[in-house]
Amino acid sequence: MYNRNYPCLLLITLLLMMTWACAGPQGAGLDKGLAEGNRIPETLAILPFENNSVTDPEKYQPLSKGLSAMLITDINQNQRALKVIERNKIAALLKEIALSQTGSVDESTAIRAGKILGAQSIAFGSFIVLGSSVRIDTRIINVETSELIMAESIMGSSSAFMQLERDLAQKIAKSLKIAFKLKKAATGSNIDTALYFSRGVDAFDKGNRTEAKQLFQQCINIDPSYKRQVDNIQGIQ
Repeated sequence: MYNRNYPCLLLITLLLMMTWACAGPQGAGLDKGLAEGNRIPETLAILPFENNSVTDPEKYQPLSKGLSAMLITDINQNQRALKVIERNKIAALLKEIALSQTGSVDESTAIRAGKILGAQSIAFGSFIVLGSSVRIDTRIINVETSELIMAESIMGSSSAFMQLERDLAQKIAKSLKIAFKLKKAATGSNIDTALYFSRGVDAFDKGNRTEAKQLFQQCINIDPSYKRQVDNIQGIQ
């Protein structure tokens, strides 16, 4: 017996099939887009930090390079998932674009530097020394999307500078979904020890190897844990 509802059911079925056929690729494209937008960066460049110190800014200027060098070593040596751009490549680029003369980095400059370096993410920021207190402000930008990945400020005593740096390294790793854990810094690893190291980095970059060696040795004598930092600067694995 002929069912009068049959043509209607057939038409509805055909319409549904056409709707699914059209929606399928669009839905897949949307999922792919979301996945790409949320992709975790696999490479990171860390620029020198801007010195905004109130207390004796000239004295603490070497920390601009020193702090970024410490972060590069700590993050690079304690995990394998994230590639950290070598410090010498960053230094060469900064010299080329004359950024090292001003020490000031805005978001557009950071993204430009990241693209030239081939980094998917870039970290930059500033530090302030005020009396016996230190504050470090850091931002991480996704170079490909300009998305802000991290904006953090940490504060502490200058008498525990290395621990502040390690806390910052931990925050950077966490923001990029990298799991690693650093040991607690030695007691007495203060900002003066970091300054010996930072001045050594500056002397090393200027080709003053004898002066650099003396400064590196002074910081290692105070805190032997700086040896791996020094070895990384000198290219000793």
